[in-house]
Amino acid sequence: MHTSILNRRWHCAVRSLYGDAETDYTPAMKFGVVILVFSCLFAPLSARAADRTPRQIYDQLNALRVDPATVYSITGTTRIEVRRGDALLSFEEGKLAFLAPFDGRITGAVFTGRGHALAVPRGTVEKQQMAHFVGAPLLDQDFTNGWLRFTDETAAELLQQLRTEDISPQQDPAFASRWDTLLAFGNPAQSLRLLFNTLSRTPQTYFYAGLDGIATGQFDVVYDLQREEPMFIGQARKSGNLTFYDVWSSYKIPEAHPMPASFQALHYAIETSVLANNSLDATTAVRMRAATGADRMLVFQLSPALSVDSVTGDSAEPLTFFQNDGMTVQQRAAHGNEFLYVILPAELPRDKEFTLRFHYRGNVIEDAGNGVLFVGARESWYPHFGGTADFAGYDITMRWPRRLRMIATGAKIEEHEDGDSRVGHWRTEKPVSVAGFNLGEYVSASLTSGSHSVDVYANRQLEQALQNRLGRADSGGLDATLPPPTSLEARIGHREMQTVTPSPADALKGLGREIDSSIRFYEAFSGPFPYQNLSVSQIPGSFGQGWPGLLYLSTFSFLSADTQRRAGLSESGQEHFTELVPYHEVAHQWWGNVVGWNSYRDQWIDEAIANYLALLFADSQKNSDHALHIWLDRYRHRLLEKNPGTDYSAADLGALDLGNRLSSSRTPNGFEEIIYSKGAWVIHMLREMMRQPGAKNPDARFTALLRSLETQYAYRGLSTEDLQHEVEAVMTPSMALEGGHSMDWFFEEWVRGTGIPRYKVEFTVHHDEKGYTVRGKLFQAGVPRSFIANVPLYISTSGSHSMPLGIVTAAGPETSFHFTVATEPHKIIIDPQQTLLCATN
Repeated sequence: MHTSILNRRWHCAVRSLYGDAETDYTPAMKFGVVILVFSCLFAPLSARAADRTPRQIYDQLNALRVDPATVYSITGTTRIEVRRGDALLSFEEGKLAFLAPFDGRITGAVFTGRGHALAVPRGTVEKQQMAHFVGAPLLDQDFTNGWLRFTDETAAELLQQLRTEDISPQQDPAFASRWDTLLAFGNPAQSLRLLFNTLSRTPQTYFYAGLDGIATGQFDVVYDLQREEPMFIGQARKSGNLTFYDVWSSYKIPEAHPMPASFQALHYAIETSVLANNSLDATTAVRMRAATGADRMLVFQLSPALSVDSVTGDSAEPLTFFQNDGMTVQQRAAHGNEFLYVILPAELPRDKEFTLRFHYRGNVIEDAGNGVLFVGARESWYPHFGGTADFAGYDITMRWPRRLRMIATGAKIEEHEDGDSRVGHWRTEKPVSVAGFNLGEYVSASLTSGSHSVDVYANRQLEQALQNRLGRADSGGLDATLPPPTSLEARIGHREMQTVTPSPADALKGLGREIDSSIRFYEAFSGPFPYQNLSVSQIPGSFGQGWPGLLYLSTFSFLSADTQRRAGLSESGQEHFTELVPYHEVAHQWWGNVVGWNSYRDQWIDEAIANYLALLFADSQKNSDHALHIWLDRYRHRLLEKNPGTDYSAADLGALDLGNRLSSSRTPNGFEEIIYSKGAWVIHMLREMMRQPGAKNPDARFTALLRSLETQYAYRGLSTEDLQHEVEAVMTPSMALEGGHSMDWFFEEWVRGTGIPRYKVEFTVHHDEKGYTVRGKLFQAGVPRSFIANVPLYISTSGSHSMPLGIVTAAGPETSFHFTVATEPHKIIIDPQQTLLCATN
């Protein structure tokens, strides 16, 4: 299973508003985490904050508690309300109190009693997502406790309503003290946000409510004009031994205009020493640019396993930073997030360049046993600024134990021995959005092909857990001791690799040749390979990742089919790791590492293109078991089959542009289930619509589209709107189903919509002197009435062959058609050439 570039960026942990989480958080919850971390960092509280250091302000905000003299009793005859965005919170009966003022302003309130939350999301898909989690297309929930934080006029509005209702405050120390534990626990994270608010000259409204729902449990309501999608509702929720953040709804507000990014990272200079115990001691210098000249705060991603000793500026002056403040080492390991906050002494002039230097240490290298090492925090082993659309240059110097081999992002400048260590230097040839490394007691194989080379690295030994699996399999105990293959493993396919012993190193040369073959295949669609070298390294686990010039491939991808089977993989799981994972990650060298994506809603594009190209590469190998139509049929089946214990299929879970929101406590594999399957089908349908049968190159339009995307959007983000614009530039007249020169219909149905159409046909045949007249109706179900599609119909005659009858533009539940043909049809077949993602009866 591929771990996306977005996933690699946003691994993080969250602490519940009402208590510690009990277990690790998954990448799928990062969307909500980011909401809570970045929600509103930019609304000033008081000019008096300038008289104190950021650390002093932070400590004062941490110390805020409920003011016992501000407790208001609300009876059932009154209702106090707050409306923010599309959410209405009503406090119907109970006690409402305010936090003590900070610099003369109230920044929070608490409530215990009976309240009600009402919100109607905008848009069909957001309503569908709300219904997926709470059973209705709107939020309509009672709550018993509420904790509000805000930087706007919420307190003034509440106090005005209380005065209008003639409700006076009472002294209630007991009520105030009951909130002390929660505030002591939750304030540090909130205080950090409010601190950042005090330091900005670009204030934006922020409102947060943590509510204890009677039916749903705890959930969050956020209205933040700093976010591109200001309205957000979600909940942290456990599934098995993992905790997800379920995003019930998140969307744009037409009147809100997101602020531009305040800073840009230009260059990273990383100097890292891997010590004998595998820990890191490192320094990173990041060259930055102040893009707006309006802010002082920067947010970097850094693994919680790494402790920052210092952050300094251009003149080596120490800068204030915050990294999991108030947590013990154990708490940081269990609950720490991956965000490092740095405060500049003052705003810098617009376009001013400056350098931040970080010194940090810790261990992000994991030992899987049998000498198999790998980098666990691949996405956060250095302070990283920005997202997948932010590209910069990298200069990396590594020192490591001499017995190991090291690979890293960039072209290797030199490598030499220095006592018991080796020292290497790498530099990126082109801008990249992330850098990585891996190390181990590797053996390797290399080949040079044209202007690039491929180096494959693997261990001679299997990691301990996999070796244990094989041992149990050989002793006949595998079925009793191992969990069954995952649903993802169980749904794909099989191909043999000729190896003799279960050693990853045995596959080096063959795997290198096939990866090089895929590069040459992809160049026809995506342009020249963007790097001089591609390093391929082994990593324990059941996933792959594609960094710039560096692949992390599961050990399974290095093993023979027999060894994979003995390790517990199904036949379909074997095919997944042998036929798809390596070549999907190779395709990411263009789609993800050269062409990025703007936001989580656009990630599907790179994943879909990479996966579809991997399918085309498999199809090019002339193996009938791996023909494109077989892969597409499997994906269609995956999308249509009902999820166990439910009445909905994967296709119903959500739209492609929901991105990582598709993975949740209810559907942990939702991202993979939809993005890879439906995404590949969407790219396939675009290709089929652009095809020019009979032309020298039937795929000329499709190839031109990909080449244009790779050229125009190199080293920046590609949005779904951009993709639609580029498709419209090469579309054929037959693609304009709604007239004009627009693909709105396609992107609304297949990218921003849900469901797969189901078709059946009824027909009669009448013979006359002109031939056979076929009249019938095409029935469309499973999609909205507004859904339209060109549906190819074929006829089968008395023989085994089929021939085209015509194309029917299905519009609504029922569409009539008639055609005249020379041969009597015995049966009408719907889309036998697989040009349309649909089901047939």
